[in-house]
Amino acid sequence: MTALDVTAAAYTGAVGRSFSPHRSADGCARCAGTTETMTPTGKVVSRRFTGYETWTNLTSRVLCEVCVWAYRHLPLRSCAHIITANPPTMLETTPQQLRKVLAQPLPAGIAVTVPAPLWRKHLLPDARWGQINVDGVNITWRTEDAQRLAVMGAFRELGFTERDLRAPAPPHRVLRTLEHRLWAQILDDWQVLTPWRGAPSWWITAARASEPDHRRT
Repeated sequence: MTALDVTAAAYTGAVGRSFSPHRSADGCARCAGTTETMTPTGKVVSRRFTGYETWTNLTSRVLCEVCVWAYRHLPLRSCAHIITANPPTMLETTPQQLRKVLAQPLPAGIAVTVPAPLWRKHLLPDARWGQINVDGVNITWRTEDAQRLAVMGAFRELGFTERDLRAPAPPHRVLRTLEHRLWAQILDDWQVLTPWRGAPSWWITAARASEPDHRRT
């Protein structure tokens, strides 16, 4: 499947209007699709835009309704979303909903977008089925990732913050509030997160999924 499949499914689920593009050379610069309304590219993306590598029809100078929505709909850049292929849906997800989806390897019929804190990147246009687009980078989510997320979630429940978890060892200010019998297991589990501390895309995803629903860190 191509990125347009994810974008079209999200558009169908969010807007409630199905999209079956007829592709042509004079169609959309990104997907080659044609819709009733076509918008000049310069009115949608700025001169500083650099995400042309996934556009399929660069000789065109217009974008279709679906791609315009994908670039202009601001929540797509600031909130995490879960998109499904069958039926086509898009959910602006809470951390709890994201945790549920990521408690196992990501299925082929689901795509996830997770913005970085600064919300700079367009995520949906480059999203892929079976992957997570994190700040413009597509990553896979396997069994070991689901297991690490469970560990991170357990640490958050114990009172460790996302910033605490970035450290190579657990801070004593939190340890001393916990029963001493838990310390050995905490020290062992702390090392489980080591691969993510040098992998920003996985860390951003897990941090978003493990945060309490009542706050954003």
